[in-house]
Amino acid sequence: MNNFNIINIMLASINGKIAFHDKESSSERAKNAFTCQRDFERMAKLVAQCDVVFHGASSIESEKGAFRVAALRKLQNEPEWIIFTRSGNISFQSPFWKQEGIPKSIFFVSSFNMQEKPILRVEEQEAPVGKITCYLGNMPGLIQHLKNKKYTKAALLGGGKLNTAFMQNNLIDELYLTLSPFIVGSSNAPSLFDFQENFTKRMILKNCESFDGFVYLNYLLSTKK
Repeated sequence: MNNFNIINIMLASINGKIAFHDKESSSERAKNAFTCQRDFERMAKLVAQCDVVFHGASSIESEKGAFRVAALRKLQNEPEWIIFTRSGNISFQSPFWKQEGIPKSIFFVSSFNMQEKPILRVEEQEAPVGKITCYLGNMPGLIQHLKNKKYTKAALLGGGKLNTAFMQNNLIDELYLTLSPFIVGSSNAPSLFDFQENFTKRMILKNCESFDGFVYLNYLLSTKK
């Protein structure tokens, strides 16, 4: 995307579920052996290469906070975490919002369609946790803004609905997927992607490794559906 790359980093069960229920945190998944230390280290190294992290508002609510990667970065700083919301609803109950040293912002996104004219307004708004930088507009506007800030790479960490919006609009350049050796059978289990209509996407396998039952996949995404 014109020198701005987005990598989607996710873990899923063999049948494509990313958790046992939609409020499950990363620490809970680790306790259930659904994920592992090797997967976390892989994700941290990938995020450390990025300037910004994209995360869904509902997904961040279940987490105990952003994980830190400054020690893995040349400038010893943290990437900016941008929390996406389409509904406009934001809960500030997660410990994430009180973490110091993590640049945070909220993106009130109107559209992911990259064919639209870039629109973005940047505001400092008062929140229960203090002043928060807010982006209001569409995805073309946000990407142009991030490029103006000299950002070149973003890590998309989900959840499923956010992954779907990015995938449907050809916004993902690479997918780093860890397959967990589980099958999750629950109607409450969120999926890696949440398509509401027929959709196909060709991916090109770049690398594949396995260790202790987990499979680590790296795909390049074709521009053709």
